[in-house]
Amino acid sequence: MVQGISLFVVMSTSWKFRLIVSALILIFLSLFFIPPARAWDQEDYEIFDLVDELENAEGSHETFYSWIGLEESATEKEIGKAYRKKSLTLHPDKNPDERTQEKFARLGKITAILRSPESRKRYNFFLKNGVPRWRGTGYYYRRHRPGVLNVLAFLLILASLLHYLVMWINFYQERKRIRFYIQEARELAWGKRMKKQDTRKRINVNELQFIVEGEYVAFITDDGDEFPLDEEEIMAPRVLNSFMFAAPKWAYNFVLEKFTREKEASHLGNGVKDSKNKVEHGSADDKSSFSSDDEQSMQSEAGGNVTPRQRRARNKDRRGNKNRR
Repeated sequence: MVQGISLFVVMSTSWKFRLIVSALILIFLSLFFIPPARAWDQEDYEIFDLVDELENAEGSHETFYSWIGLEESATEKEIGKAYRKKSLTLHPDKNPDERTQEKFARLGKITAILRSPESRKRYNFFLKNGVPRWRGTGYYYRRHRPGVLNVLAFLLILASLLHYLVMWINFYQERKRIRFYIQEARELAWGKRMKKQDTRKRINVNELQFIVEGEYVAFITDDGDEFPLDEEEIMAPRVLNSFMFAAPKWAYNFVLEKFTREKEASHLGNGVKDSKNKVEHGSADDKSSFSSDDEQSMQSEAGGNVTPRQRRARNKDRRGNKNRR
């Protein structure tokens, strides 16, 4: 009894462990599909605003580097040189219109960011990983939109994990149910003191019938068949029985069974057709063999080549054949 209780405790602990592991896996998969987020500082907001301003004015393909005419690996000296060259064409003294003044102010802000090592590092990070977009109340990354295959793979893994978890829950529930009926049947057969008795008794538990004979406890079906109750007979679920592996196997067996049925039906149809052809050919052969002899005799008689003696002999033979039949 103590060993049984210890085993039950170990199983319960194992079930809790598997539940925790499954929950952690689900959390990990969920986090995998959730885009990363962080708290932006004021310098980041300035970069975001400037990126939006540049793209709205020059196009979404423009970056800080391409607008000034630089490579991403440009040195600070090259940045200063590109700034001076760009400022000559955008200086307000040469172009007094309002749009040019906005471009000149934007040039100064971009150059200041690229000249600052820390700001440039932050900009390069957003340039490589994507810049958050304004969503009415703040800057957020666009939600990751996985492809159809990614969604199907995620749903398949999620369904398999849930199916595997449900199988373990059913496993322990089934064992617990069998253990309950064994205990109840023995208690009714042996009494509350649980004094073992070897006599065979028929017991009703929750409108179900059981046979108790010593340690032996069996469930009685409506047909009178006995099925021994033993919780060890309940097999623990396996990963290969989960939805991920069971679904392809089921689909393969379904297609194979359907193909086999169609093939058997085709063979059966061909067999019936062949039998019908044989019957038709057989009747045609019988008809031809019958008509050949009779037609020859009829033709010879019609032609007048048969003598009266020969005619009487043939009639005699015919009457003899009828009598034998």
